[in-house]
Amino acid sequence: MGKLNYKSGLLYLYWLMSGADGMKNFDPDDPEWKIMKLMRDHEDIGDSDFDNFINSDLGSSEDQLSTVVNILKDTSHDQKVNALAWMDLVMIADGNIHNKEYELYSKVRQKLNIEESEIKAVEIKLPKL
Repeated sequence: MGKLNYKSGLLYLYWLMSGADGMKNFDPDDPEWKIMKLMRDHEDIGDSDFDNFINSDLGSSEDQLSTVVNILKDTSHDQKVNALAWMDLVMIADGNIHNKEYELYSKVRQKLNIEESEIKAVEIKLPKL
């Protein structure tokens, strides 16, 4: 997939979160998919970046989690908080927070040592559906 960076980290988080409840949905009307489209526009993640990501071998969920934590450990504090704010928006997009989604969000937040209050402060500034 080329060099992994903040943008690929965002896609990994989306991918992990969108499948955490056991159901990945590629329906353009799905709220999680709509949030991902907003995230791509806001974070300037182009079609080629997205296609490269989707067509790469992502490995197991555990591999993906390890990869995304390693990617984000090399980003700025603000980028870590921003990535988790997007992750939270994907989690709450369908109005139903699945316990596996919350577990995943909490695990990433703890591994990156980010306070929930920081995430919420950034999240309110992100575009909404």
